[in-house]
Parts: sequence; C-alpha cells; structure tokens
Amino acid sequence: MRLHRVRLLQACEGVDMAAPKQAELDAALLAAAGRGDGPQVARLIGEGADTEAKDKDGWTPLYNACFFGHEACVRALLDAGANTEAVDLWRRTPLHIACANGHALYVRALLGAGANTEAANNNGATPLFIACQEGHEACVRALLSAGANKEAANKDGRTPLHIACRNGHEACVRVLLGAGAIVEAVDKYGATPLYIACSNGHEACVRALLGAGANKEAVTNIGLTPLFIVCQEGHEACVRAMLDAGANKEAADFCGLTPLHIACCFGHEACVRVMLDAGANIEAASTAGSTPLYIARSKGHLSIVRLLEEAAAVQRPDPASPIISSGVFSTVSSASALAVPTPSQLAALPALASAPTPSPAPTSASTPTAALVPAPSTALALSPAPAPAPASS
Repeated sequence: MRLHRVRLLQACEGVDMAAPKQAELDAALLAAAGRGDGPQVARLIGEGADTEAKDKDGWTPLYNACFFGHEACVRALLDAGANTEAVDLWRRTPLHIACANGHALYVRALLGAGANTEAANNNGATPLFIACQEGHEACVRALLSAGANKEAANKDGRTPLHIACRNGHEACVRVLLGAGAIVEAVDKYGATPLYIACSNGHEACVRALLGAGANKEAVTNIGLTPLFIVCQEGHEACVRAMLDAGANKEAADFCGLTPLHIACCFGHEACVRVMLDAGANIEAASTAGSTPLYIARSKGHLSIVRLLEEAAAVQRPDPASPIISSGVFSTVSSASALAVPTPSQLAALPALASAPTPSPAPTSASTPTAALVPAPSTALALSPAPAPAPASS
C-alpha cells in the first residue's frame, strides 16, 4: 500500500511550476501533501490549487497527508476547508485512513473539523471498526470520546469488538468493554466475540471477555460453542481458559459430537490431555455411536489412542468393556450407526463430522467470516465401519 502511494506521488513530481495550469497546481498539491512539505502546501493553496483534487484512487491531498503522517500539511488543508467527508474508490474517508495507520493526532484533528465518525466504507466498516481491526488503542479512545457507535457492524454483522477479538488486540478489547460494548453481539453466523477470540486462539482476549461476563455456552447458527471451536483449532491455552471459567465439557453439536470428540478427530493431543484432566466423558457417544476413542483410532492418532486407553483403564478397568475393546458402544446397533441421514439432517450437520484433516484457523483480517464457521457436511465420516459379514459355511 505504501509503495503504491509513493509511486502515485512520484507521478505528480516534476511539475513545471513556470506554467501554473490548474491540473499542474493540483498535481503539485497532491505530491506536496504526500511528502510533507507544509510550506509548499500552503503556497499552492494560495495560488489556487484545488484541495479536492483526486488521484486515480480517489485520494485528495488530505488523504495523502493523513496516510503519510504529515501534521503541518493536515492542518494547512483543514484550515483551507478541505472536505473531511471525501470518499475514495473504496468509500473510505480521510478518517478511515488516519485510523488505519494509527495517527491519533490526525484523528483528533479530523474530528475537530467535524469528520463523521459513522462513515462506512464499501464493506460497511466505520473508522472505529478500522482502528480496532488494526489495534490502534489511542485512535479507538479518540473515536469513543467523540461518540462513535460501539455497535456499528460491517456487512458480516461484526462489531468493533468482534474485529478486535478476531485480531487479538487485547488493549482495544478492554477499552471497548470498558465503554460498554455489547459482549453478546452476534454476527450473521451467530458467532459472538468470545467465539471469534477462541477460534483464533487469543487467550488474553478470551479471558478479558470471560471476565466481562461473556456467555460460555453461546452457540453459533450450526450449534458450536466456544469450547468446541478451540478444541477443533487446537488452542490449548484457550481450552484451559474456557474450562477454568466453567464451560460445559459435554456440550454436543447436532451430530452429538463433544469437544473431546473434536480434539481427538483433529489430532490435538494437548487439548485432549486438558479435557481428560478436566474429567471429560470418554464414553460419550455421537448420534452415530462413535466414541472419542473410535474417532482417534479411525484418524490414526495413535498417541491420543494411548491417552484415551490409559484414561479408560483407570475409569473402567475391565479390559473387555466396550470403551476399551472397540471404542464404540455395544448398545449402539449397526443399523443406527450406519443410518444414512435425511437431506434435511445433512443440511444441519457441521463439516466437523466429516473433516478428514484439520483446517487452519483464518489469519488474515480480510478473510471472509464464513471461513470461521464450518459449512454443511455431506457425509458422516465418523460413523463406525460396518461389521464384517459372517463367513459362509
């Protein structure tokens, strides 16, 4: 982004000042604002350069000054009446740009000049959302002091608190919570800030939210709890944080899979250990009859198999017990274990029931929210295999 802006400024350099045509004056003002030449900016404005002239990205001189951080230029342009509500090709205002780059001084200057705190870009993000996304605490405080809406959501229904949790910006999370941000706000997938923080493994944010009273058992649109998602993603520290707060170890999804099932499925041994130490039920059976032990075996996670067998031996010392001998409850009939779900049932099943390998947690702030919530499944990979047919005599 910065290199792109530098190249645009270079294109404005070399203007023949002996021929002060309007286009040349405007190009010179764009360049001077970008390189921080306050006296030149003031002189060009005095000679008639247009403070609203735009480059090919729709940026005015005020954008350039806010992006590169040139105080004298920002103040000269504002004093000359530069429009604080100009929008670029992405419907970002100069306030968005100042917030994205952490220039709290210019944020306050723009707010003092009447900049709109609720202007939304083409993704529905306000300046506060952008400041929280980038983790610029001072900008967040300045915007909140100016009355910015803490609950303004983007097109995915995410609030500034969601995005601060998404990117692990604990300081911004605490500032928002202190200002009264709604801790149970849900995005269009039904995910709360706690679920988002858990999904991305940000323990400090998780603990801050739990300390603010966040609901540990809130479920997404497909029935997943925060503890479920941390076990899927393998975030051991967050698993501990959730268990320390009293999260339900046995909360099951639409397929009857518990957090322990999921940790076993994705091969997260550390999470399995934590769950076992917390007393998670190793005999829990999914709707298809699969136990955590069966799932670990079917996925080839041998170290987890050994962990579960050791735990089972302590809890049920009889080596012939179903949990030790097979990992599948003997009370589950083959018919129910192998039953093919109806189309309506399939539509409700999370992809976790059939995922052969773990998918990495989204890392980019621009990653669509859908990546955080599993899509519907089309098969039941965790059902026990059919018993072999008896040999014919």
